[in-house]
Amino acid sequence: MSLLAGCNVKNPSDILKAAQEASSSLLPAKSKEKYQKVYEKFCQWRISKNVQKTDENVVLAYFFEKQKLLRLPVYGQHKLDMLKSTLQINENMDISQYKKLVILLKRQNDTYEAKKSKVLTMENVTIFLKEAPDDKFLLMKVVLIFGLNGACRRAELYSLTVKDIEDTGSECNGYEIYHKYLRLRPKHVKHNRFFIYYNHGKCTVQPVGMNSFAKIPQKVAEHLKLPDASSYTGHCLRRTSATFLADNGADIQTLKRHRGWQSTSVAEGYIEESIGNKLKISKSIFHQQELVAS
Repeated sequence: MSLLAGCNVKNPSDILKAAQEASSSLLPAKSKEKYQKVYEKFCQWRISKNVQKTDENVVLAYFFEKQKLLRLPVYGQHKLDMLKSTLQINENMDISQYKKLVILLKRQNDTYEAKKSKVLTMENVTIFLKEAPDDKFLLMKVVLIFGLNGACRRAELYSLTVKDIEDTGSECNGYEIYHKYLRLRPKHVKHNRFFIYYNHGKCTVQPVGMNSFAKIPQKVAEHLKLPDASSYTGHCLRRTSATFLADNGADIQTLKRHRGWQSTSVAEGYIEESIGNKLKISKSIFHQQELVAS
């Protein structure tokens, strides 16, 4: 007797539809489109190469060709993770056991050190918020406040709407600066994007573009006369936020939740680099030395 006989399954297509919907929810919501694009590019490449069956050699050739074509030192563990997830979901294929591919990426990473954005210090942020003139820097101050408090990517700042913000009152850090900017918002703005351009004490109706957010950390660094200001990239606010949190003793799980990371190793890197953590270790070492000396 069939095991389904007593289950009253009238329409197996409903089960298939539910399974497809469940599968589509397995990818991270914030970066789902990026995952799909990585998968689509791989599918297009397979078609162009007339690939009939995907195996380790096919994936290996794809990553090697991408590296050479894009002239990148490495192409790239994060792309592999995205492709691995989408192939598992869409084709029920597990490429995590492809040892040659893992070795290739590991060797590339061993010889390549990614250029990280510089981070702002708490003193940098405090000076900028207090001393930079509002008639020129009010918008940048508000971006700084939101970016640091939320560990925001520039895409998240770009898509932030007035409906996304819950005003909980003046106990929030930077509330007065935020409220000053909000009061200047023209009443006739037809869109609901929160960040709109500001200059000389007035806001326009034009929303701030994605590239403008990427340039703000550099402009903050230039105003503060920090060396190598161009190294404060669009990723600066997100890195600075995590650094502040690590310096204040946050553990790995707190950092992962704050930044939306799945990788533990990345969070561990911030804790290892944390000034607060290094000071704590230093005090512990010297304390032990004092005990030995006594």
